[in-house]
Amino acid sequence: MARAGTPDWLTPESLPAAMDRHDIAEALVHHVEARLNYPRLDGSLRLLEAIRGLPRLHPVWALEPPASADPKAARDMVEEMRAAGVRAARLMMGVAPPLHWFWRDLCEALEAHRVPCFLDFAPTTWSPAHASTQANPSDWAIDQLRDICLAHPDLPMVLSNVQGGLGIAYPILPLMRRVANLHIDITAVMDWWRKAAAELGPQRVLFATGMPFCDPATFVSNVQYAHGIGDAAKQAICGGNLRRLLEAVR
Repeated sequence: MARAGTPDWLTPESLPAAMDRHDIAEALVHHVEARLNYPRLDGSLRLLEAIRGLPRLHPVWALEPPASADPKAARDMVEEMRAAGVRAARLMMGVAPPLHWFWRDLCEALEAHRVPCFLDFAPTTWSPAHASTQANPSDWAIDQLRDICLAHPDLPMVLSNVQGGLGIAYPILPLMRRVANLHIDITAVMDWWRKAAAELGPQRVLFATGMPFCDPATFVSNVQYAHGIGDAAKQAICGGNLRRLLEAVR
């Protein structure tokens, strides 16, 4: 969910109808206020209120490591999220750099519950251009991410809306070959997701649209008309993989 840059007609109530036009059954949603403003919890709580009574929309909370060095602060943050029924998180690595010593407590708390984490490397200044989650993580960030993934093998992580030039940052696929818990979604990746699905298996790829900043039809057709990928793999990418990750949350 976004406010800056969002078409006037797109509201939580109208979103299911927009999804129906593209045969999208369910969607993960986050609130732009939780990404761009402090305290992030305020935006996450607004999200819960906004989608109340809309069971096809599943909330995602934006998180970053607590300032406290006490691991209990991170555990309390995740327990509050789980108590609210939230089963997915967006980790704000564009704000808090992916240094393992900094993220360790929060990742341990999320790993204990097997919460799928969407990695958000985008800048977060308040403007329509930066309300989007699109980003191109640096080679340094990808190197640091390797340490985090290896240290938390039971924590599902998803590189979300990443791109670089005409494809994705060069080290991403080599990193995915080396860490089994790292996935990628297809937002902003028009072709490389097919290479990942072919080489690593379709279970490592998740469908995504980037609404409201991208037209969902682009990504629906991108999967629907992909050559060399069978129907079972497409069904997994378009929903089965994410459902499996969400159902595994403790």
